[in-house]
Amino acid sequence: MRILIFLISGLLLFSCKQGTKENQGEIPAPLETAMDPSLLAGKEIVENECYICHNPEASEASLIAPPMVAVRSHYSNENTTQQEFTENILNWLNDPQPDKVKMRGAFRKFGIMPYQPYSEEEISHIANYLFMADLPQPEWYAEHRRQRHGMGMGEGRRMQESEEAEEVPYFPRASYYRERGREITAMAQGVLGKNLMGAIQQKGTEDAISFCKVRATGLTDSVGIMNNVIVRRVSDKARNPDNRASTEEKGYIIAFSRQVENQLENQGQIWPILKEMPDNEVYYYSPITTNSLCLQCHGKPEKDIQQPVLRTLRTLYPQDQATGYQEGQVRG
Repeated sequence: MRILIFLISGLLLFSCKQGTKENQGEIPAPLETAMDPSLLAGKEIVENECYICHNPEASEASLIAPPMVAVRSHYSNENTTQQEFTENILNWLNDPQPDKVKMRGAFRKFGIMPYQPYSEEEISHIANYLFMADLPQPEWYAEHRRQRHGMGMGEGRRMQESEEAEEVPYFPRASYYRERGREITAMAQGVLGKNLMGAIQQKGTEDAISFCKVRATGLTDSVGIMNNVIVRRVSDKARNPDNRASTEEKGYIIAFSRQVENQLENQGQIWPILKEMPDNEVYYYSPITTNSLCLQCHGKPEKDIQQPVLRTLRTLYPQDQATGYQEGQVRG
């Protein structure tokens, strides 16, 4: 099995954008109606973070996580109290594991949700909003439910019952791939760091930028060849346009950023993201965080990045977005 290693700038789950409701053709402008103030905190988290992956505007073919209306329907019914719903969401978000999966079809399609260290207060806000709010519904969702779930009868119902009876798929050798991923990402970052430090010491930061542009990809490729994997670096704020993160990877960036921000509570632990893909491949995602050396090229212009370095960056990377970082932030 081949492993693809991703070193990710800022990398979820639980994120989406405001979308349409059933039987509406075009996405309407947000209605200027008053919302219960108790829902506003949850609304902000869901729209700014959850909708990155759970996007209600996405087509069914382009989904990277189920829409929130589907999540709500699997975690509640007409007899579920708000407290029970909140406890269910809390139990899942605090420790997303295959044996806890309620949405088995989504699990088979999208994989396990990456862990994010939301506080209990934040999860309470999220659950409150999901339970009480009129959530946007994708245009295709009603027809999807009719076909997949039969609206209570027929072939769709038999399909649903068949799905729910299936065993939750097991990820073979997951612990092995996590360990190999850790080893290879450490090796790749070590090779890059050692060579970059040498270039800075010999020629200075300005000339080291040219070194990164010419040699960085070759160095990570060499680590990949040695280990029979593919190594890539991606970012939500890319310096090289070829390294732009996908929408799904931007969600992972948020997840990793939360983990880094909550390292004290997590006892310094960072949970990598492991994803089984078709064609016998495994994707392993791990964050790159900034240190003082990184800020010479990725910090704040004029403050951390000196004028000669800025001029070189603008010449070599005219579309550069990878600045403005502080020490300890997730960059790649």
